[in-house]
Amino acid sequence: MKKKLILMFLVIISQIFSGCNGSEKGNWSETDKQKFREAMYDLEELSNFGENKSKVIECYLRKCEANYSSYYEADLDVNGCTKLALECGKEVLSDGGEKSNWSETDKQKAREALYDLEELSIFGENKSKWIECYLSKCEANYSSYYEADQDVKGCEKLALECTNEVLSNK
Repeated sequence: MKKKLILMFLVIISQIFSGCNGSEKGNWSETDKQKFREAMYDLEELSNFGENKSKVIECYLRKCEANYSSYYEADLDVNGCTKLALECGKEVLSDGGEKSNWSETDKQKAREALYDLEELSIFGENKSKWIECYLSKCEANYSSYYEADQDVKGCEKLALECTNEVLSNK
């Protein structure tokens, strides 16, 4: 009984505090937004995004603001916020691309990564042809270079298809 009373007290207090800060779902107070940003900029894990760190944080803020009535409420839902954070990471790293329409940045990253692969030297003068075949297939199957880079088995299949195409056209 005592635990129930304490739990009810905490729920009531949290609702009072979340109501006092002027935040609501879809429209957080500037105070809540500032608390959120400060907490995010302090996270070491986000440094992996480099120059995209601010984009990830702002995307994440928009998603949390749309799904929670306050920073406090969002902070309590670790699983839900983790899902939103992963969505933002993927969105930012995909650079706004979509299947069959990658951004020029993604295409350039893919080409650079592929041209640096020593294993592709076996194609000799057909190396560029193989790379363009592979890039075309990846673009048709994935919404971004980032997404393609996460699917090793799927990309191995596409690489084999391009190898067969390039070798059969010699």
